[in-house]
Amino acid sequence: MAGKWAQDCERILDKIKKSAELKGKDRLDMVRTIRFTLFALQRSVAGWMEWIDNPDIMAKFSLEELKEINKNLAELVCNFVEYDAKITGQTETELEKRENKMTKKSPTDNAQSQKDIFYVR
Repeated sequence: MAGKWAQDCERILDKIKKSAELKGKDRLDMVRTIRFTLFALQRSVAGWMEWIDNPDIMAKFSLEELKEINKNLAELVCNFVEYDAKITGQTETELEKRENKMTKKSPTDNAQSQKDIFYVR
């Protein structure tokens, strides 16, 4: 029988897979799902950090097992960081375009925005 950590992982994986299959989600549902998924990733990384910082646990792995772990984690992290850079780059570009539009308004727009200082746009 698998340990508690492995059982929790299975439960988390099941929830992530089920949430990906649901239809009719709105934006808030998607944000909630993404948040849960990122917390699952954070939990897993924290667990790996506990292992890697514990010489008693790491001594139990052979060199071949450590090479396999390293290869798999490197591949996973490279894919994640590449995706992170892609999404972040696109978002930064879009935000910059929006900011440039806002700063290119006419002087009357700027005067109006000063009058509306208490309103969030």
